[in-house]
Amino acid sequence: MAKLSIEVAETPSALAQGLMYRNELPKNQGMLFKFPRVLEANFWGKNTYIPLDVAFLNNQSEITAIKPIVPMSTRVVRSEGDCIMAVEANAGFFDRNNIQVGHKINFITNKEGREVEAIFKVE
Repeated sequence: MAKLSIEVAETPSALAQGLMYRNELPKNQGMLFKFPRVLEANFWGKNTYIPLDVAFLNNQSEITAIKPIVPMSTRVVRSEGDCIMAVEANAGFFDRNNIQVGHKINFITNKEGREVEAIFKVE
C-alpha cells in the first residue's frame, strides 16, 4: 500500500495553477485536483519546473490513465475520457509503487473534512 500526502486544488485559481512555479515537491507529496463536474481534463507542464506524473480518476476513485507531464512543455496531456479528479505526483511515483490503471485510491480526511492523504490500493 502506497501513501501520498496531498494538497487539494478545488477553486478555479488553484485548479489552474496546480504545481506551477514550484522548484521541488517532497518525495511522497502530491496534489489532488477536484473538478467541479465530470469532464475530460487537460494538463500541461507550462511554468512547471519539476517532472510530474498525473493519474486521472473516475467517479469510483479508480485510476483510468497515468501520464507524464514534462517540465515547461506546452504539450497537452489529456485524460482521454471523463474524470472527476486527478492526482499529480513526482515523476516515477506511480511506477515505483506499482500503481496502475484500474487501481483505486482512498482519501483520508482531516477533522475539517479536507483530504490530506491518498492511499493507493495495489492488488
